[in-house]
Amino acid sequence: MKMRINYSEATSILIILQTLWWGLNSQCEEPIESSKLDLSVTYDLPHFVSDTPVQKLLEFNGTVYVGAVNKLYALSKDLKKIHEYNTGPVHEGHDCSAPDPCSGCKNKPLNKNNTNMALLMETFYDLELFSCGSVGNGVCHRYLLEDGPLDAEISCMYSKKNKDSSYGCPDCLAGPSGTQILNVMSSGVVRFFVANSEVLDSTVPRLHHTISVRKMRETQDGFEFFSKQSYMDLAPGLRGNYPLHYVYSFQSGPYIYFLTVQREGGSSNAFHTRIVRMCSSDPEILRYVEMPFECIYSERRRKKRSAQVVFNVLQAAHVAKVGYDFQQEMGLKEGEDVLFAAFARSKPDSPEPTASSAVCLISITDINNFFRDFMQKGYTRKLSHFPGSEDKNFNQVRAFNQIMHFLQSVLARVAIWFIRDTGYRLEVTSTNPRRDYFHGRFRNVLLTSIAVVPIQNHTVVSLGTAEGRVIQVVVSRFGKTEPHVDFRLDALPVSSEMALLSPQRHDGSLLLVTGNKVSKVPLRGPGCEQLWTCNSCLLAPAFMGCGWCKTSDRCTRAPRCSPSHWIQDTCPLLITTISPSSAPLGGHTNMTICGKNFGFNKKDRFDTKLIDVVVAGNWDTTTMPSHVIIRCLAPTIYTPILVCWCALEPLITILY
Repeated sequence: MKMRINYSEATSILIILQTLWWGLNSQCEEPIESSKLDLSVTYDLPHFVSDTPVQKLLEFNGTVYVGAVNKLYALSKDLKKIHEYNTGPVHEGHDCSAPDPCSGCKNKPLNKNNTNMALLMETFYDLELFSCGSVGNGVCHRYLLEDGPLDAEISCMYSKKNKDSSYGCPDCLAGPSGTQILNVMSSGVVRFFVANSEVLDSTVPRLHHTISVRKMRETQDGFEFFSKQSYMDLAPGLRGNYPLHYVYSFQSGPYIYFLTVQREGGSSNAFHTRIVRMCSSDPEILRYVEMPFECIYSERRRKKRSAQVVFNVLQAAHVAKVGYDFQQEMGLKEGEDVLFAAFARSKPDSPEPTASSAVCLISITDINNFFRDFMQKGYTRKLSHFPGSEDKNFNQVRAFNQIMHFLQSVLARVAIWFIRDTGYRLEVTSTNPRRDYFHGRFRNVLLTSIAVVPIQNHTVVSLGTAEGRVIQVVVSRFGKTEPHVDFRLDALPVSSEMALLSPQRHDGSLLLVTGNKVSKVPLRGPGCEQLWTCNSCLLAPAFMGCGWCKTSDRCTRAPRCSPSHWIQDTCPLLITTISPSSAPLGGHTNMTICGKNFGFNKKDRFDTKLIDVVVAGNWDTTTMPSHVIIRCLAPTIYTPILVCWCALEPLITILY
């Protein structure tokens, strides 16, 4: 049965929508603001559970390689186990009569677990995987993948010829406190850049160089240094008591970069983050420079000037290309690399993070410009924690700075090339601060993971937290930075170790580690169910594919809803109260309708939760249902009193 409200004098009527709250004298209550996301929603995602904790993750040609304690796995795209190889435990100790890093001590009880410290792929010589563990002094194993599974052909990368090397142990790559390894092909040779975090124990034997560059032996059974200039170690007085942690590494253009957390100086107890840069073409550590890097947020306080909060210890980082929109907003060149870094505030005089984070970003071009400018201006000094930096390098940079004041063009170029050719090992004395991109949004959260992927023209940042949550945000310099995904992945922290699976495809995924588990999170989001209002559903990024299902009254993707009930443009109007409930025949009465989605349209993004409707006529709402459909032209958001003309027939229709 259908009932219509009849009007005596007009076939059309003027509805005045008043949206200024201070101009209304109504009976509607302002709804309580709440999150656009239902944070209690969970998703059943594809995952793989290892027998032991996972440390390293690597994807290559659709196969996922997982390095765990005593295990190495090869997985399919859907995280199904293809192959498993045991890497431990082994027996190690002084009671081993003929210790061999490759096989351990046979016929002895297994007493050492093998933690995976590094996992990397090399394709220049062969299709081969290198896995370096905590046993055997960090010696790596090489898995040749051309002809079969992981155990088809395995080589231990240890040569007895290197045993008495004056350069230490070239085959000892992975240190016990954490290792970052980058392999780069240059001039027909694959160079392995290795950085080992410092062991805070002065009694531990020093088999691993702090930072080094080496190559594989021609026999491919071990490694060798190019010369004694191919490595650096902490100064003798600092070894064992100078916290130095290598967090992230990457290559961009002609340079290799490491990001570290360390003391601000040899005598300081405060900690900060540094960017380390080396030349990828150097067979030795010839051109080496460090620069402080910090993330800041200006906190506004009542009756006081804004206070600057410094987020000093890096937790995770990712270098990536960005989407077209963000590229244009930031003035970046096409294909330019950008560093995204998740920082935390540390406890006083400690590298231990607190639950307070910020995210900063900087293009690699800007990083290199900072290095160039600071070096040219002489804002440098000899390295305070590494020995072997000669005074002439520092003085040459100062001399170049003086030359720049008097000479131009050709002579200036000659001076800088002279410095480059003779080499330098320096640290920049000026800090490179960046501002928190999310303006304090994560001040009460410890971010532990970050991944950045361009999707269509957008740039999506995925953040993992210490509480096991995953947050996804579309970044835009001028737009809002509201998360469109925020869900609990696990009860354990999300590791900084991550991998991307087919990121260019519509079904691309982010692989995340929590304890023993590797989870596959779709880059376009795990689903739409978190978006609990129609407004937030329709305003979600288009690549999520979300729409409002009228039958279930929830946000879903198309396959989960009947096509005739799945909407993507206009939210259905919802009436919560109508007052007064009746009026005299022929009278002129103000009627207040409370509800939501009045005039909401995805294109116009207009929504008001309170309207006054002025009508002439008679009605009785005592038996009216709560759902009333009002169709009219979308009003403009720039006019305080919004007017639209509506045809009489579809104006107000009440369905029983």
